[in-house]
Amino acid sequence: MTHNAGPFQGQGTPWNLSCTGWRFSGDLPIRPGEILSLTGILPRQPSIFMAAALVRWVRGQEYGVATLVVEKQTHSRLEHLIKRLVQEPAEIIP
Repeated sequence: MTHNAGPFQGQGTPWNLSCTGWRFSGDLPIRPGEILSLTGILPRQPSIFMAAALVRWVRGQEYGVATLVVEKQTHSRLEHLIKRLVQEPAEIIP
C-alpha cells in the first residue's frame, strides 16, 4: 500500500482493515491528527483508494487510521473483500 501525507509518500503493509479504519506499518513518519490518503494494491483487482483518513494513533512504525472520505463504490468493494477474507481466512484471495 502507499500512503500520502501532504507532498510525502510512503510505502506500507496493512495488517488490519475495515470500512472505518486501517492498521498498517509504514516507512513514512506520521503523527496523530494528520490526514492521509491511502491506496491499497490488491492482486488482480483494481486498487482501493481512500481520499482521507485521520491518523488516530502511532506506535513506532505502526499506525491506526480512521476513514474520513471514501467513495461509495470503494466502500462496497472493501466490504466485499472483507467478507471474503472472513469466510476464507487461511487462503490468499486473488
